[in-house]
Amino acid sequence: MSNTGMTALLKDALQLEIEGWLFYRDITGTLPEGAVSDVFVYLTEQEEKHQQFIRNELSRVEAGTQLDISGLSALKEKTHDEVLADALRSSKDLSQHEASAIHTAMLLERNSWEFYHAAADKATQPDEASLYRQLEEWEKLHLRLLEKAYDLLKERIWAENRFAPF
Repeated sequence: MSNTGMTALLKDALQLEIEGWLFYRDITGTLPEGAVSDVFVYLTEQEEKHQQFIRNELSRVEAGTQLDISGLSALKEKTHDEVLADALRSSKDLSQHEASAIHTAMLLERNSWEFYHAAADKATQPDEASLYRQLEEWEKLHLRLLEKAYDLLKERIWAENRFAPF
């Protein structure tokens, strides 16, 4: 892909990461302390790391130099799905507000995942494709974390409201 095309994609990627970061940062302030809030603190931190990495790569491309994806491995994420699941199961007073926040976050992460998937398909350089594939994997990781949290929270809300799936 041309430098112009790569620059445009990296700017779009940066915008997605900023939007996610802003949402996660802002929603964290509206949630009570606990498991759900902790998920959003984690996602805020991750989106900030993604932004910085993309900014650095965007600067390199705009300066006419090659991408340097050697730092990608240092950003490897680890989720703690079971810790989250246990925390959600033991949390009291979870509400529809938390469920709505998680659902909205799922939409943001799915959108980012689809963007990075398409960007990787458009990439013409191996490092460029690797960059987008890694970002795609991170967004999928976030999405799976959120989906698990949402499913657990939804089940609790249904049980508390005596909803039955049958």
